[in-house]
Amino acid sequence: MTLHLAQTLAWKQSLAATTAAAAAELAMLDDLQGNILKGHGRPHTSNLLVTFDAGRAAQARRFLASVGHDVTTALDQLTGAEAHRLSGIDAGTFVTVLLSAAGYEALGRSDACPTNAAFKAGMAARDLNDPPVAEWDESFVGLHAMILVATSDAAWRDSASAAIMARIAATGGAVRLAGRLDGNAMFNADGRGIEHFGYVDGRSQPLPLKEDVDHEASHAGTRLWDPAIFLDQLLVPCPGGRLAVSHGSYFVIRKLEQDVRAFKAREIELAQALDAEAVEDPTHEPVGERAGASVVGRFENGTPVTLDRREAPLASRSDDAVRNDFDYRDDKAGLRCPFAAHIRKANPRSDVTGSKSHLMARRGIPYGQRKDDANDDAPADKAAGGVGLIFMAYQADIVNQFEFTQNKWVDNRQFARPLVIGGPETGIDPVIGQLPSPAPNPPAAGQLYPLEWDRRLSGTPFDFSGFVTMRGGEYLFAPSISFLKSLS
Repeated sequence: MTLHLAQTLAWKQSLAATTAAAAAELAMLDDLQGNILKGHGRPHTSNLLVTFDAGRAAQARRFLASVGHDVTTALDQLTGAEAHRLSGIDAGTFVTVLLSAAGYEALGRSDACPTNAAFKAGMAARDLNDPPVAEWDESFVGLHAMILVATSDAAWRDSASAAIMARIAATGGAVRLAGRLDGNAMFNADGRGIEHFGYVDGRSQPLPLKEDVDHEASHAGTRLWDPAIFLDQLLVPCPGGRLAVSHGSYFVIRKLEQDVRAFKAREIELAQALDAEAVEDPTHEPVGERAGASVVGRFENGTPVTLDRREAPLASRSDDAVRNDFDYRDDKAGLRCPFAAHIRKANPRSDVTGSKSHLMARRGIPYGQRKDDANDDAPADKAAGGVGLIFMAYQADIVNQFEFTQNKWVDNRQFARPLVIGGPETGIDPVIGQLPSPAPNPPAAGQLYPLEWDRRLSGTPFDFSGFVTMRGGEYLFAPSISFLKSLS
């Protein structure tokens, strides 16, 4: 069977298997883990961080083989989501298993380990401006595997996770639970998913499924920004797979702690600084909420700041109401959305030819509990720690996708300076950017923000940084299900 990856996948056509190509696609979907081609959609998750005893590799392999029978296939995920859409029937517990390069070695299966150089080296060995490993949460150090459990209900999630943890304990130490990190989706008053800083998150995703691309085109438009990507941007052959069409995907996880209190206070300080600079201008419109929108690139409800000077009411309660059909062709000087804005740094769209080839399928979810309203204007009530984002993303090439985005765009103070010849440095991404560390004289992190929307920039850089701290992470791989089952 031949599988063509240089295309989007029309998975509903694959179900009939009326051609050899469709049959190959169907077989691939039934051997591919879920969550790669489309997010699993459940609001409650547990990330079970696991290590193996290399001296008892056979028992560890048997454990993984047993969990392999619980893993949700891409095919089951897609059909379950369709059944839920049409009937409201819950698609049930979602499970996926991911392995690090060290995990393959501890299992005695280095022969099946993917060959990506960054993956084999591991996140801690890569140049990412991350804090020293000694400052990471211990559960991420020496990580061998992660089991993700997701459900539509928190109590159900806890029960399903407890069942797997009991199976881990039953191995008598052959498999050890290094840590558990729970995720709980957050929603604003419009029912949109948000992160702890209060902004709509996850709206702009690359889409490898033709059905999703067609839906976006018909409901939200794709005239300026086409989110379609080919399968080969997410999938690579699984070395240990038992089928000719066995595929997997490289996975990045990072625990990103957010200082919400300081971030929200700094938004106010930025607005005040811009207003103070423009105090002698009688036409100046108070910056207000546009300060935060300039930092993120969207207002809290998702309105792109490159399209509007103020938050626009959403047209409906559908996800498509959050506008995503835009680029920066009419904002080449960064007078609406600054070049340093998070969404422009991490996805520069029309600013860079071929930028879409570096995008990842992001599957992040917030962690940590809070009782306040994420969208009120009371910084003093916000958490200063203990909450954040479990950043997770799938891709076909860690170097060309995650590391490129982090090093060449997010942390690059020069990007996208070439767009403004002779202009000042762009600065780092004010949300997730990190300056090189350690450094005896670290460079300034300041960015320039629009003083007047679509008219002029501030003349003084404003340092907006340091509110997200990386607490640990790893490069993993989502192997084919046939490989997991073959470990028995």
